[in-house]
Amino acid sequence: MEGSQSTVRRATFHLPFEIAIEILSRLPVKSLLRFKSVCKSWYALIKTPSFISKHLLTQSTLNSTSLLVTTCYYGDKTPKYAMSLLSNDGFSGPIDFPFLTPTNYHSISRPTEGTCFRVVGICNGLVCINLSRFGFPLILCNPSTRQFQEIPGAEWNWVDENNYVYRISYGFGFHPSANDYKLIRIALYLNTLFEENIRADLYVMSTGTWTKIDVNKLSLFFGVMNELWEYDNIVRIDGGSASAVLNGVFYWPARVGPNIVPTDQVVVMSFDMGNEVFRKIRTPECLGGTWDEIYWQFTELDDKLALVVSHQKSGFDVWVLNENESSWTNQMKGVSLPIPRIASDMGNGEDVESTVVGGGNNGELLLTRQNVSGDIKLVSYDTKTQQTKDLCFGHVQYESGLYLYVGTLLPVMQANEVVLN
Repeated sequence: MEGSQSTVRRATFHLPFEIAIEILSRLPVKSLLRFKSVCKSWYALIKTPSFISKHLLTQSTLNSTSLLVTTCYYGDKTPKYAMSLLSNDGFSGPIDFPFLTPTNYHSISRPTEGTCFRVVGICNGLVCINLSRFGFPLILCNPSTRQFQEIPGAEWNWVDENNYVYRISYGFGFHPSANDYKLIRIALYLNTLFEENIRADLYVMSTGTWTKIDVNKLSLFFGVMNELWEYDNIVRIDGGSASAVLNGVFYWPARVGPNIVPTDQVVVMSFDMGNEVFRKIRTPECLGGTWDEIYWQFTELDDKLALVVSHQKSGFDVWVLNENESSWTNQMKGVSLPIPRIASDMGNGEDVESTVVGGGNNGELLLTRQNVSGDIKLVSYDTKTQQTKDLCFGHVQYESGLYLYVGTLLPVMQANEVVLN
């Protein structure tokens, strides 16, 4: 232990050890990866779990937020995908993960059809990706370090001609109590009688194992059975990734309705990674019958679940879920963003799409702005001072998926690695 400590201390070039760690922890991952080749002692320092944890905490505190940009385009009639990072320094350049080109990546579990590319969760610099509409294979990667790994055991052996999976939802996040990362996959499927069923499986990163969630814990998804032996109020999670992950709990928007036919009644479904229990949470009355009529988004704000509802003429409202999860507080009402100032440098009066992509612990909402020419911008809005701040700006050639991202050194277990340019 003494020897390793002295090796690490020599990496600081006679700076006080604590000061050197503080300086290095404030640097982006790209710089730290270059510093690993300076000398063996720096290499040893940057790989230590204590420094990786310190760097993650510092980057989160500094709000070193960038955008993960994913695009899909077609070449030779086959889909190709691209991934890059956009920060205040501009684009990182394409990240050449082999799984981004389906024809070049040979997965142990890839289906022969149904290829797709979907980001199903991002947490502490780790990104979970689904590569087919069947829910597998699943990839865990770190775009900052260029490491990736296919999650083992993700294929479904129970799916056959008698069971048709038609909607899959995911949640990927950190479970603080267990100090572990977990992934849940929830499948809605039909049997030969066109009856809806549900199945959920949980993956634990540290053990690399999948566990089927007890079917009794899924009863909350089904309402009361009527005289026709049909369920009147089935809860269907909106297919995709969890809208928020807070303190080891996933949250998804969901619709409630009779068998096969969805309605506009909106609820929130949650899943606690600790006790593995689902809960159904009522939404504010403002969402009654408006699933497709207005723009709304669940996100994290000051370590709480927040609902942002945008009204075209009267600005937007912010509702915050109270600690007991039984009621909501209307924290902001009819707030108008200073959109003209943001949009004025993004083209000549073109329509600009604004989307809430997240929130922070300092009362800030983070929005992306995108126009038809492909200009994109990440903007922060302080809900306390009602001031906006431009964080980064770039241009994309194709329609893109935009996700909040904080670069970290967190390793991907048994990872493959792409050589940095």
